Amino acid sequence: MQFEQIQKMGIDWKYIILFLLIALGLSLPVQTGYLDGFFKSYSEDTFLSESSYLMAGFSTLIAAIVVLILHKDLSNRITILGGDKIKNSLILSLPIVAFSIIGLNNNFGLNKSLYGFAFASINTIYAFTEEFAWRRYLQNALEGLNKYLKYILIGIIWWIWHFRFETQFDIFIFPLICIGGGFLLGKLADDFKSILPVIAMHTLIILTTSLGNFGKNEVIGIGIVALGWIAIEMIWRRKKAYNTSYDDNAP
Repeated sequence: MQFEQIQKMGIDWKYIILFLLIALGLSLPVQTGYLDGFFKSYSEDTFLSESSYLMAGFSTLIAAIVVLILHKDLSNRITILGGDKIKNSLILSLPIVAFSIIGLNNNFGLNKSLYGFAFASINTIYAFTEEFAWRRYLQNALEGLNKYLKYILIGIIWWIWHFRFETQFDIFIFPLICIGGGFLLGKLADDFKSILPVIAMHTLIILTTSLGNFGKNEVIGIGIVALGWIAIEMIWRRKKAYNTSYDDNAP
């Protein structure tokens, strides 16, 4: 692609490169386990003791904040709250509510519901630190690219950011998972113009995969979240249809 075409799309690659350098540079010591001892020294005997991956969120959050300060003419098509603030906030809350009700098994002696609430809440915050970077910054910064190419590119960056290159799974299967996730989460961001539904989906993925135990509670939790999302969408469609009908019939 020629320089003139890139300029026409309004993509400012110097800020994107700066973002990647910061995010990847700060992520490397976390993803390679270099900081595991540091994390465990502060989280020992807590339910977070096996969740050192949470530190990786600082890499994307810091990178996004720094570059957002510098990148003045960035597109704001995708924001935090989007246009339907209440709807998107309800979507965000559903994984926390569902897994607080269903609960999650744990080895820390915690009540299942309390652990479900705490683990879901912490990982919602973590998902925010990632998606604020991948969607609020990077997806907006790549505005102008073909949307499918954009999803693939972010998925590839997401894979590299994890620094998982040791096994055949890491090299051949995990990239496909990241690219598939990039499509799903990227489309959600484009459809809702908000990162909150993306955070909710990212949180749900973490809740059902990170504990290494996909059992009955996880299946029921997914079901509750899915039904809740469908219900919210139906309510908002009816509300929109009612408002449109009322406006059409207004004198």
